[in-house]
Amino acid sequence: MSPDRFHVTMTFEAHGPAIEGTWESGPAAALKFQSFVGSHGSVDGVEIVLWSEAGGEREQLRTWTKERGLEIHRES
Repeated sequence: MSPDRFHVTMTFEAHGPAIEGTWESGPAAALKFQSFVGSHGSVDGVEIVLWSEAGGEREQLRTWTKERGLEIHRES
């Protein structure tokens, strides 16, 4: 099933507050992911995740943390 929308989440600590945005365009969501990495990616404890969603089910595509760097779970 093809994704029908994309999400970017940024948390500042495990199970803490988050910022989230939703886009219908994968490239637009990927740009926001990169923007968050550029502006907050060097902060301890921050986790930034790019998700795809199809039929109400989310799948992680990419994750960034200062400690682990970029992890690619699946290509978008």
